[in-house]
Amino acid sequence: MKCSNCNSENSDTAKFCKKCGTPLNGKTINHETMINSMSNNKSQSGDNTTKIIIIALAIVAVVLAGAFIYLYAFGDSGASDSNSNTQSASQNSNQVQSAEPAQSSQPSQPSTSSMRIRGGSFYTGSAESDKTYAQIYVGTEYSGQSVIVQIFYSRNGNALNHGNMVPAHVHSDGYLYITSADAYHYYPDFAKINLYDSNSVLIDTQSVSLSPTSGTQTF
Repeated sequence: MKCSNCNSENSDTAKFCKKCGTPLNGKTINHETMINSMSNNKSQSGDNTTKIIIIALAIVAVVLAGAFIYLYAFGDSGASDSNSNTQSASQNSNQVQSAEPAQSSQPSQPSTSSMRIRGGSFYTGSAESDKTYAQIYVGTEYSGQSVIVQIFYSRNGNALNHGNMVPAHVHSDGYLYITSADAYHYYPDFAKINLYDSNSVLIDTQSVSLSPTSGTQTF
């Protein structure tokens, strides 16, 4: 077999040239072939790198898209919940504010300073045995309020009592019930009522003429 490099003759079974050492039996390595092979390897390596880069970019794009969708969906939901809570709080606040005028519009109990004697009755029993009873009407709107009542009884201009100041409170029917401290020797023909608030400030007075007999008399 002739060497393709130095044209030396070699045996057919020889694998390398005995003179220059060049591979024989079709094992000659062509320089151009080696270059092409290396170029192909580089090209394949470059293709693989490109594929890896493309795959990596695709993965990143998928991850970013997923994150965007998540934030968009749950972000809107959170904003919606926040808006809903704000609206609910605003509605509750409006309800409370609208309820306040209703409470303030309820009529309050008037002050005793505006209380007046509107009428009533006296009851006198038999002389020297029964006390005298007075029922003084001031109005149901003053029910439960405390006052002080003073009543002077007299007969023919002569005082029958000392006019004690008696604490009392207005009953649910709007009346004050006052009993004289003692029974009198004579039936009274005159009574003067003084009405004070709980601080002993005079708020009203009324004089009543009576018949000097036993029984109930209204005024």
